[in-house]
Amino acid sequence: MIHRHTISKLTALILVLLVLVSACGKKDEAPEEGAQAGTTEEAAEAVTGEAAAASTEEAAAASTEESAAAASTEEAAAAGTTQAAEVLPGTGRLVAIDAGHQAQGNFDREPIGPGASETKAKVAGGTSGVSTGVPEYQLTLDISLLLRDILEERGYSVIMVRETNDVNISNSERAALANDAGADILVRIHANGSDDHSVTGAMTICQTPSNPYNGQLYAASRRLSDCVLDAYIQATGIRREYVWETDSMSGINWAQVPVTILEMGYMTNPDQDRMMQDRDFQAVMAGGIADGIDAYFAAE
Repeated sequence: MIHRHTISKLTALILVLLVLVSACGKKDEAPEEGAQAGTTEEAAEAVTGEAAAASTEEAAAASTEESAAAASTEEAAAAGTTQAAEVLPGTGRLVAIDAGHQAQGNFDREPIGPGASETKAKVAGGTSGVSTGVPEYQLTLDISLLLRDILEERGYSVIMVRETNDVNISNSERAALANDAGADILVRIHANGSDDHSVTGAMTICQTPSNPYNGQLYAASRRLSDCVLDAYIQATGIRREYVWETDSMSGINWAQVPVTILEMGYMTNPDQDRMMQDRDFQAVMAGGIADGIDAYFAAE
């Protein structure tokens, strides 16, 4: 039989054990709280690390984009420089332009070529417009000045035999100006005339292969004549006649550079005369001649 005193001791012992067990439980829980704290810190560090990595990646991407943009800018600048440095078709070329005739013809005589016994008038008076009355020397100067401006815009250097009507320059002297200047070509601008007022068209003129004065220039002069005539006809729509090969032109015979004469049209035809006095059409005429000069040099 258990006494009350014994029961009291047992009860006290049980209470002590319970307190101990409870204390042990709290001690066991403390490391778990520490572990949780550690886990939280690790998670925070992980988040911070991920944020840093993301920032690094964003910075790298931004740097890459900036590099790409800079490269694009440099490429654009390089392309712009290349375009700016594009060589114009006439760069390094010297073209001599002879506007045919002058206000007063000079009918004194000169040899038709170097050392020739045959002579011709130094410079004839030319024809005039049957409808407009404009003299050939004025038409040829108007077109020649337009041609000069177009060629200079295309990069050519240009020497003009004359820029006014009040000159006295013979055909041999006109050729000598081109020779002495070291021109690459001589383009002589003229207009045609005929007793038959129905005749229209344009032609060019050069020497023959057997020309005794400059036959060695025939191939280049013939090519120049073809290029100028073809481009002029294409631009203007004027009827194409032909390339006339002759050794009777003193302005050709005295030339020591490739040379052509362009007969732009017939001033003795009423319609063609009026057409060649239209300022807009004159710009087309000059542009066609310039195109022919471009074609000549492009084929070299």
